[in-house]
Amino acid sequence: MWHRLNLSRTKGLFAHLVTLSPCHLVIFCSAGLTGLNAIKPLHVDDATFSFNAAQIAAHPLDPYGYVMLRWSEAVPALHALAPPLLPYWWAVAIRMFGERPVLWKLWLFPFALIFVASLAALLHRFAPSVAMPLLILLVFSPVFLPSLNLMMDIPALALSLLALGLFFRTCERGSLALAVLAGLIAGLAMQTKYTAFLAPGIILIYALLRRKLLLGLAAAGVAGALFAAWETMLFFRYGESHFIYQLFQGDNGDQPKSVLLNSLFPLLGGAAPTLALLALTALSMPRWLLLLASLLAILPFLLLLCPDALCFGGSVYELANILFACNGVVVLLSVGWAARRLVQYKTYPPAAPAKGESRPCWRGELAKPFLFLVLWFAFELAGYIVISPFPAVRRIMGTSITATLLVGCLADLSLRESWRRNVLHALAAGTVLFGLGFFAVDFLEARAEQQAACDAAQHIRREHPQATIWYAGYWGFQYYAEKWGMKQIVPVQHTEKGGPALWPPSYLHRGDWLVIPDASIPQQEVDLNQPELEPKGHIAIDDAVPLSTLMNYYAGAVPLRHRCGPRIVLRLFYVKDDFICR
Repeated sequence: MWHRLNLSRTKGLFAHLVTLSPCHLVIFCSAGLTGLNAIKPLHVDDATFSFNAAQIAAHPLDPYGYVMLRWSEAVPALHALAPPLLPYWWAVAIRMFGERPVLWKLWLFPFALIFVASLAALLHRFAPSVAMPLLILLVFSPVFLPSLNLMMDIPALALSLLALGLFFRTCERGSLALAVLAGLIAGLAMQTKYTAFLAPGIILIYALLRRKLLLGLAAAGVAGALFAAWETMLFFRYGESHFIYQLFQGDNGDQPKSVLLNSLFPLLGGAAPTLALLALTALSMPRWLLLLASLLAILPFLLLLCPDALCFGGSVYELANILFACNGVVVLLSVGWAARRLVQYKTYPPAAPAKGESRPCWRGELAKPFLFLVLWFAFELAGYIVISPFPAVRRIMGTSITATLLVGCLADLSLRESWRRNVLHALAAGTVLFGLGFFAVDFLEARAEQQAACDAAQHIRREHPQATIWYAGYWGFQYYAEKWGMKQIVPVQHTEKGGPALWPPSYLHRGDWLVIPDASIPQQEVDLNQPELEPKGHIAIDDAVPLSTLMNYYAGAVPLRHRCGPRIVLRLFYVKDDFICR
């Protein structure tokens, strides 16, 4: 079967994509990532970050000068985890375009371009002959395609990769100015999301291997100085550092490291299912093993699609989760095997490059580029365990990139048979299909929250056009509920040390309405058994796709799950008498 694969016949459009010039392909991938994200309604943490951006748009010199509701507690905005760079960028879009979420998302195109261009540069450096299909595989994979939203992960990763690419040039040219520029960009990445603290460490690893430690220290020092300067300014402005508060007092859902380690396998197996196949192809494994690994990658998704009547009390879906974990084990073992194969090479490159092919010069030293990739991969794995407060697909972004670079480097050196090259292109095309599938499910989740807020407001106002409508809930539902004129409900707060509440509790009057989403949406804790509340039915939003990304993709060990029942249900309550929300 495998030797009959014909690229021109089986991949059509994909074959044309990989033959585009690198510049055109980078623009295509950046535009595709941005454009698909733009059509998705605001989702997950977008609403929370929108408050930061709106504050900065109105008061640029007072980015955290307001109070927000986090779960059932009103807190200073400085205590919510939101580093400043992306909200400042977003604030510019608010000033230019107003309340237009589609334009806000299109405003992220520069970050998407930096991300894709930096990936392309890394792939061309370490795996030039397979760079184009691997670029498509990464950008449109389930790890990245659904993840952009208006969140900070991909912008922070984009700046980190740009800083690293600049530092590569720094070592080749011995330029202190480039080292300072790389450090400035790394510092900006760290103030986009704190996971970018890995960037200076990766720079130092590269500097040590290239015997350019002074340049590495200069870049890392500039990054640290920029980061510290912003935190010092916050200390003088608000009396505390945003980073220090989050480090020691922030409530970020920290979980035991054993949970994070165990979650790594189903995350990789579910969100990066073709990595194992890619590694086995580069390792020149036989066709039967590739076929077996393909079945392992596809089977859990098929099990999640099984109707409820065939699930045998949920055992089928539990089996799917086990298979995700098994595939993740295969991913790590195969990538580790590829790493071992790479470090066995004694020189770099191990063979003369093809005509017109460029590779980074390491002056005949031992195979340090391979060692650097292995150390980078290990550093990302350690960062996942140490930095991550809870498992989520976005936590394995760096691991996925370094694993792909490792395997791609081996593929660049070992793929000599034409059918294996065709398999590589087929894997890239298959990964894009997986990514589009994840994106479609996540789009349905976001649209359901938007539609639910709209339907609830219209349903109530058809009969009570002047009624005040209160709501509980966060994420995209919160944003659209506010746009439809609902008011966020604030329960009575129990403040520490007997201090005053930062936000007074909501006082509901007779004739008001209360809208409460189901448990799929994080929300305030509200006592719904109060005699002043009268249930008035519900609104359900559903579709034919039996899959869900919430909350698993954004806060779970398995990125996709089977969905039973409606995608979202809102319960409606009529207020019969005045009362204070408890």
